[in-house]
Amino acid sequence: MGAPLVIDGRTTESRVRAQELHQQLGAQIFERAYQDGLTLSAWLEQEDPSEGYGDGLDAFGRQLRCANIRTRSVLEAGIYADRLDAFERTTQARTLLPEWIARRWRAAKFAGEETRSLHQISDASPGSIMRPYVDSAMDHSKKIAPAIPLAAMIAVTTPIDSDAYRTFYLTDAPAQQRMVRVGEAGEIPRAKLAQGERTVNLYKFGRAVEISYEALRRQRIDRVGLTIARMSVQAEVDKVAAVIDVLVNGDGNAGTAATNVQAKTTLDSAATSKAVTLKAWLLFKMYFANPYMLTTAIAKSGDAYKLLSLNTGSQNVPLVTIAAASGFGGFNQINPGLRDNVALGWTDDAPTDKIVGFDNRFAIERVFEAAASLSEVARWVEKQTQILVLSEVEGYAKMDPAAVYTLELET
Repeated sequence: MGAPLVIDGRTTESRVRAQELHQQLGAQIFERAYQDGLTLSAWLEQEDPSEGYGDGLDAFGRQLRCANIRTRSVLEAGIYADRLDAFERTTQARTLLPEWIARRWRAAKFAGEETRSLHQISDASPGSIMRPYVDSAMDHSKKIAPAIPLAAMIAVTTPIDSDAYRTFYLTDAPAQQRMVRVGEAGEIPRAKLAQGERTVNLYKFGRAVEISYEALRRQRIDRVGLTIARMSVQAEVDKVAAVIDVLVNGDGNAGTAATNVQAKTTLDSAATSKAVTLKAWLLFKMYFANPYMLTTAIAKSGDAYKLLSLNTGSQNVPLVTIAAASGFGGFNQINPGLRDNVALGWTDDAPTDKIVGFDNRFAIERVFEAAASLSEVARWVEKQTQILVLSEVEGYAKMDPAAVYTLELET
């Protein structure tokens, strides 16, 4: 270890630790990270913690600095991102390319979520003259994100180490789950968790990045990063389509398909053809009984527009929307599910003439196989191929069927 340095009043170690770690980089490092269930960035941070450095970089950013690779342009300082062939200079630099691509992939993937910035207020921001090396997990200047973030549809994420998974279901009705007064020696009501009869299969989502010699020689790193972010968004679109299919049709286990409610026949007989009336919409929201509430609705663009333009003529305006100042009197809903707080998304992957409504706190479990693309990374580093496959192996299970209903727009 090097002698301690003092930067802005904080004690840090010298760059010797990062340099020593840099010399070890190779395909075997990915293997070690995989065995620990970590990404390369997480593994490097474990081996070379950022606490105390005070340079505004994470461990991966310090490895880019060791390789003297600049991933961002700082135009006002006359600093330009390196060309992609900077990753071809050494074996160590080549090892960093798959993780740099993966970080750009994850940056777009998680851009729709509320995540903590990787730098403190006192640190230099990504892309500044002090940090042209780092590729932040959250670009603060512009966010490239899917229109419907997968995170908005997922209740819980479960990592596994195989290609199949059996989920659990709460089998008792909500009324049977209540804590009630029990007489002496009486039996306490039970809420049972049962394992699914069928496994939830996992599928591979991803894209292959083909990097030509011309790209390596001419394209700037930040320009390539923009393309990778666009590819990541498309992969998220594919995943959202898979989640919608599970929401509507179930995950293959009995009783996991969504309960269908007919707008005209069941909720509002006065509705015109394939219309959504205010009455039908409010009654549909009331189908989500405590502890569930309608948090999210997905539909095709035309059906989403029908929700955005509900007929609210004076005879249909709910009393709760009339201001108390009018002196007419009103209500304040206790049930939060009746308030206009539904997240609405539209996509061509939604079913026709249906609105998929669900409680995203309970509906879907995401299951993924950690570090599934290790072999692809190793082949890139060792054999110097020009195609890198970015893939994620995951599947989706219906965690609580009572949290999903579909509203059918009838003729």
